[in-house]
Amino acid sequence: MAQGNPSKELERAQAQYQHWCLSQEHLLRQSAENPLPTTVPPPTAGLAGAIGQRLVISFIGLPARGKPFLAERLNHYLSFFHGANCKSFDIAKDEWADDKTLAEALKEFLEEDDPLAAQQLLTALGVESEHGRHLKNVDSGRIAILYSHSEIQTAQRTWSGSSKEHRWSMQKALSQLRVHCNLMFIEVIVSDTELVERFILNRMGARKDCSGRYVINGVVQEDAVIKAKLTETAGQIKDYHRLYVTIQDDGSEDDLCYMKLYNYGQRVVTNQMHGFLCMRIAQYVSHLHPRSHTIYLTRHGQSTYNVMHKIGGNPGLTEAGESYASWLGEWVPENVCKGSEGEKQVCCRLWTSSMRRTIDTARHIPHPVLDLGNGQVWQQMATRVYRNLDEIFAGEYEGMTYKQIEETFGDEAILRKKDKLGYRYPRGESYFDLIARLEVLMHELESYEEPLLIVSHQATLRMLYAYLMGIDRSQAPKLDIPLHAVIKIQYDGFGRHGQTAVEERFFCPTSAQSTQNPTDTDGQKHL
Repeated sequence: MAQGNPSKELERAQAQYQHWCLSQEHLLRQSAENPLPTTVPPPTAGLAGAIGQRLVISFIGLPARGKPFLAERLNHYLSFFHGANCKSFDIAKDEWADDKTLAEALKEFLEEDDPLAAQQLLTALGVESEHGRHLKNVDSGRIAILYSHSEIQTAQRTWSGSSKEHRWSMQKALSQLRVHCNLMFIEVIVSDTELVERFILNRMGARKDCSGRYVINGVVQEDAVIKAKLTETAGQIKDYHRLYVTIQDDGSEDDLCYMKLYNYGQRVVTNQMHGFLCMRIAQYVSHLHPRSHTIYLTRHGQSTYNVMHKIGGNPGLTEAGESYASWLGEWVPENVCKGSEGEKQVCCRLWTSSMRRTIDTARHIPHPVLDLGNGQVWQQMATRVYRNLDEIFAGEYEGMTYKQIEETFGDEAILRKKDKLGYRYPRGESYFDLIARLEVLMHELESYEEPLLIVSHQATLRMLYAYLMGIDRSQAPKLDIPLHAVIKIQYDGFGRHGQTAVEERFFCPTSAQSTQNPTDTDGQKHL
């Protein structure tokens, strides 16, 4: 890596990638009481990254199987929940036009040292930089994700991984890097012809209008034209299939680290999947599916602490909060539980936190039992209570107002403003702690196909909203999640080259018409 101004390099590294909570920075400085301070604090939850590893993940398989969608979700998941330094490489893009260019880009990304982390460690050991060049992988690692949005175009490329020879060449190229790098293949196998057809239509840019006709680039297409295009693409995929070689289970590729994903988690086969990171990736990917996800997010109704501008606690609802709970109980059956036809009820799910104010907010939602036929029934909106969804715990500041905190603990208030994401309340939690306890629920959420309503809290919903909408987690603490509103988020795997997420907001009319809007008296707005 080219040598430059060391201080500038450290500043750039700090701006790009965070290794510790900024609110801890003052603890790392020398003082009279601690002349030999810790200079490299251990990673907090959400900052472990790739645990120092270099890893290349290659999505392979036949065309029109949703690999760009999987790559995009995995990239965001690893960045959001693990703080991993990830980079996606769509090998069909012009910037990676040939194998040599792509190999050089991968080499540059994977071999690049993290100057901030390296300097931390060298300083801690009292080693001069020129004597410490043998120290590698002192940062949180890097993950490169390879895929192609046009497999037919890249079939002959080495980095497509489309044959045994290509996969062997990929291993050989990575083994020559100056840092140790693991290679993991994820082969996506889909036998559902209807799902494959949807992926093909997506690649064509075909969408149905309100009358059910297909439209491409604003032009209505005749059914015969669409059918001809589908037949043509199916023929191209068949030709690709003749060239493509699936990962062999005859023993000739038993040395590869890989997982085979059949029909999006219907069946999963893994091989040589060692270590926490690879197994966590396999677990997450096996929960993903490209079908429609519909998630509704809402905060609890206005609580007594909201009005008093207090944070934390376990208060009940105000009169305005009770009014919102009643409205929600009437709104949900008509707007969440009914299908697109607006008549027949569809199976839906309901999550709340364990706090009194969320449970009270959801208590008017009805729970009829639906007959699914063949002796099967479904209890509509059966409440699942998760402590993982509880509000951020303010520790010693529970029940206080921000004004009281600033007046009594001024230094702590300054630290929180400096680093809202990483700041941990004394004997309480930080946003990173929220990330850690929400991760397991996101595995569950990704596997659902039924609409899901989540009744939770300001800080918790900020993180959920940011994850679902693909927003960087550093921006999450600044997001506005208003009281007495429902946020509807929809996404699937049929975006142009991956995920498409859209949102819609619904506000309680009685709150909007009130002379005192609950949002104006929201004491936890800046939690």
